[in-house]
Parts: sequence; C-alpha cells; structure tokens
Amino acid sequence: MIPRIVISAPRGMSGKTIVTLGILYGLARRGLRVAPFKVGPDYIDPSYHSLAAGVAGRNLDVVLMGEDGVKRRFVKYAAGADLAVVEGVLGLYDSVDGVSELGSTAQVAKLLKAPVVVVLNGERVNRTLRAVVRGLKAFDPGVDVAGVILTNVTPRQAEKLVKALPEEGVEILGVVQKSKRVAEAFAYRHMGLVPTGERVDAGGLLEVLESYVVPHLDLDGILSIAKRAGELDEEPDPDTPAGGNCRVGIIMDRAFTFYYPELLEAAASVGKPVFINSLRDQALPPVDLVVVGGGFPEVLAEELERNKPFRKALLSYVESGGRLYAECGGLMYMTSSIIIDRSEYEMVGAIDAVTVMLDRPVGKGYVWGQVVGDTPVAPRGTRLVGHEFHYSKIIFREKPNLVIKLERGVGVGGGWDGVVKYNMHAQYLHIHPYTYNVLAALCRST
Repeated sequence: MIPRIVISAPRGMSGKTIVTLGILYGLARRGLRVAPFKVGPDYIDPSYHSLAAGVAGRNLDVVLMGEDGVKRRFVKYAAGADLAVVEGVLGLYDSVDGVSELGSTAQVAKLLKAPVVVVLNGERVNRTLRAVVRGLKAFDPGVDVAGVILTNVTPRQAEKLVKALPEEGVEILGVVQKSKRVAEAFAYRHMGLVPTGERVDAGGLLEVLESYVVPHLDLDGILSIAKRAGELDEEPDPDTPAGGNCRVGIIMDRAFTFYYPELLEAAASVGKPVFINSLRDQALPPVDLVVVGGGFPEVLAEELERNKPFRKALLSYVESGGRLYAECGGLMYMTSSIIIDRSEYEMVGAIDAVTVMLDRPVGKGYVWGQVVGDTPVAPRGTRLVGHEFHYSKIIFREKPNLVIKLERGVGVGGGWDGVVKYNMHAQYLHIHPYTYNVLAALCRST
C-alpha cells in the first residue's frame, strides 16, 4: 500500500501549493521518496513539485483521463514511493460544472481512497473556521477530512485555533505563520505562480521552504495520516515502448515552459528530443519536427524580438514545409507580433496576425472539439480534449485555415481553434499526451 494524502482547502489562494511544497521538500530532505501529483490541468504547480521533490510532478485529471485513468496513473507514478502527495485544485468540492463532483479534488480523493488535509487561511477569522471544517466533513461523508494546516496566521490567532479546531474531529498538522518572505518568494502573476523554468532563484525558493515552512509542519503526523489510505488494486498504465528515429525539436527556455513530462517522454519514445532555446540559439538544428509549447512569450517579448536570426530561421523552416506544432504561447509566438502595454514586439510571422494581451482571461477551462479539416496533427473526425488559459486574442490579417470545431471553449474565437498553414498546426488548446499523442501522429506523417 502506498501511503498517500490529498492537500485541499475551502477555496483557492489558501496556501495549498506552499504547504504541499513544504511537505514534499521536508520529507525528501529526510531521505524519503515522495511522489507529487496535482489535480486538474496545470503546468506551473507541478514544476514547483518537481523542484521540491526531485522527481517529476504528474497530473491527475478525471475530465481528461477518466476515473480509471487517474487510478492507473497514480499507481504507476507512485510505485516505490514512501509517500504520495496530491495537491488539489480550487476548493475541496469545486467541480467543472459546479453541480456534480466531476473534476473536483474530493472526487480524486475518493478514487484514491486517500485522507484529506485541509489548508485553512486564518487571516481575519478564528472560531468561524470550526464551522468551515464541520461543513467540509459533513458535506460528503465519503471524503475523509482528517487534518488541517493553518496558514497566514499570527501567533495569537494560532493559539486560539489550535485549541478550537480539534473539537471538530481533525488533527492540527501545522501552523505556518504569516510571512512577508514567503509571500514574496511565491508571488502570483496573472496565470498563477511564476514558472520555475522562468526563475533564476530556485535555490532561494528551497531555502524559504526550509526556513519558513518545513519547521512548522508536523511531518510525522502527516505520514501517520497518509498510512490510513485504503488499498488500491488498480493495474498501472504500461510504459510506452521506445523506438523510432524521429528528431523532435522542442523549444524549451524561459519563454516556453509549459510541457507535461509525458510529452518529453513521448518525444523519447518516437525518437530523440532535441532541445532548442528561442532566446539564445541563432539557428535551428537538424530536426524532423518542431514543438513550441505554452508559456509567457508576452513577458519575454523584447528578448524574443531581439533574437531576429532565430525568428528568421524558424519562419524559413515553416515556409519550406517543416512540420511544427504550437500550443497557446507557441501560437502567439508564431503570429506577426505581440502587443502588450501599448508596445508591439515582432514575432516569427508565420501567421499574418497580431496577438493582443488583455487584462482578463479570454479563454479558461476545459476544451473539446472535433477535427474537421486537414492537419498533420490528427485525421478528420478525431475528437480532441484539453484545456486553455489565455489572456490574449488573435487578430488575423489573413483568412485563417481553421480545422478544429469546438464544442466547448473559446480557442481563437467563433467556436474554432487550430490554425493550419503549410505544415504548421498552431492552437490555444493544450493537449495532455495521455488523451492524444500529438508527437506520434506528427512523426507518422513525416
């Protein structure tokens, strides 16, 4: 049996990620093998999990992977671990439709038969948290709410809460006091935390965890509760067989960091991944296809614009028929320019369009649609399932060839996504390799 625990909260922005990182790092420092997971579609939090745990963070998403898929993936990637830590999404019972439990942290906790530790932000509240805990425990008796960890509290608040909350049948497993240093180290941007691949202070983040978070967690108590998890008799997903000679160029740098570990593994399974830096490299290496993942090209737009030789090389590659697949930030990079804060920066120009950054999300949530046109990514009739989260919109100056008719989601607008030009396919839609192996399809068509 794999000891396991789910970290949740009544709502988002309560400190789940910081607590999760503290548990992962604290136990890894003890020499234990920890397996990190994140509920839902997310690139950023798992990048922090990987930093703290020293192993890749994996996603568990019922909407994208199904109930059996979640269980099989968990068993596969938690195998051999001393503890698996699953960070939830939003509040404990928040779901895709707000009515059923689909996609909620509670659903995953029940599937994994895992006890839940609730993170409670104690700012400007005390006894009311008893009512919150009581409600979380009573709302679904099938969810084992076993403990709480307090965050953002003063010593005086903590003293009151530590006395009151155990009367609700939960253990106090940590008290992380209010800290300006923690708040600064884990500051939020418009799409969440700054990705670790974009930061240069990774060591400093671990020092903050070690000084301000780990000492205030009851790691022994957390391990004890994790051992209460039920037995899972699910068979793990099989490994993808290696083979093939497809050279997959992956643009991975501070501007483009949104890659699931499964995509990198898929690249290795079809041939050889070749990593490319759009900020530093002057030319493309010999590759059979190029992948440009999501990220924050708008944040590094000036640096991307400055590397004109690489932009020119990538444009020449596309115009000469080279295969290229781009998601979200990659789509933005392939347009003519990005406008942000009244400044315009030149991009690759493979798509005659302008990307405009806005102050509010344009597309956010799960997306599914059907391929209705010709594309090297998938045959007509293929149903693609994924997610989007972007603050930008595309203003086309040419008539785009759009090949994905959306049933749900925003895409590039008008119920469509998937821009195909030459042998390039670019879209806002993020696809997890578990749901569809884009690289396998692209390598077959080379």
